Amino acid sequence: MKRAADSTFTSPKASKRQASLAGFFKPSPKSIPKLEGEVKPIVIDHDDEFEDITSTHLDKGKGKEVDSSVDIKLSDDVSTGPYPPPDHPSYHLPPTPTYNHPILISSIPTTLQQIHFNTTANPILKPSLDLDLLYFKRFIDPSLSSRELTKYLLESLPWYRVKYMVRGININTPRFTTVFGKDSTDIPWGGYMKCRPRAIPEILLKLMQKVEEVTGSTFNFALVNYYSSGNDSISYHSDSESFLGPNPTIASLSLGCPRDFFLRHREYKSHTPPVPVEKFVLHDGDMVVMRGKTQHEWEHSVPKRKDAGGRINITFRKGVVRYASENYYTYNVGKGGMYRWKDGRMVETEE
Repeated sequence: MKRAADSTFTSPKASKRQASLAGFFKPSPKSIPKLEGEVKPIVIDHDDEFEDITSTHLDKGKGKEVDSSVDIKLSDDVSTGPYPPPDHPSYHLPPTPTYNHPILISSIPTTLQQIHFNTTANPILKPSLDLDLLYFKRFIDPSLSSRELTKYLLESLPWYRVKYMVRGININTPRFTTVFGKDSTDIPWGGYMKCRPRAIPEILLKLMQKVEEVTGSTFNFALVNYYSSGNDSISYHSDSESFLGPNPTIASLSLGCPRDFFLRHREYKSHTPPVPVEKFVLHDGDMVVMRGKTQHEWEHSVPKRKDAGGRINITFRKGVVRYASENYYTYNVGKGGMYRWKDGRMVETEE
């Protein structure tokens, strides 16, 4: 995504980012699923059945109750066959499964060969405000899969703390980032001058396959963020860039310690009546899918929290033009040093 959402910078005040699709795409309205009965917003909250011993306490904020009638079902399997297929509509196969990886990413451990999923979603719909979310509570079962997955991602992936300049402002990204994938154009993997796209690693492909299955969407990028402490954050922004298409679907998966996740309407103050901020707590294994016009009408953030522990966030997206690849690698890999997870912390390396 374009940068101006990061809050650590050297200038006293950063300009507010405002993405616009005018003149690029004309969004076509999508039908919103009809649900029987009253549709209520819900708070993404803790469930004692999946107690996370690594979690730190966070204020839960205001919200509605989770519908206790929803039956949470766990599904053990992701197909063991090759994925994606050669005819995948969004992700064109790279020349090799490890194409342009800067380090050797270790094989998936036996403990992650079968990941346990909750595939039942709670819709969060406010049609009059263009809020369209799916919430999967414990999409990845924390008692069986998520802790091992968090450990594997920390230890196996290359990480970056990107520095860049926007409108004359020097910005230090307040979290660790990495990215894999390529836009859906027919440009060859080796045909980019401003970036070097990287093949999506096997573990992220396994997750992407399941996310595509439960959302009905397709993706070609996996952006991974690591919030090492409560000081790491991302300020209010929307992923409404034109390179994602008219009404992008973005799936956001959380691993590790809980963090607040806020959504506010673009006109939350001027709207009549005023629109309250949606305040959620995302826990280990939770996934939120943002759909429809959500990215155009709402902004989201992960604010700083004093005592928060480490958290990984994986977002799956679909870039539709070349600039998607150029943008994501510029702002999530950059030109600085690489970090690796060693002895329980991120260490800059010369690998």
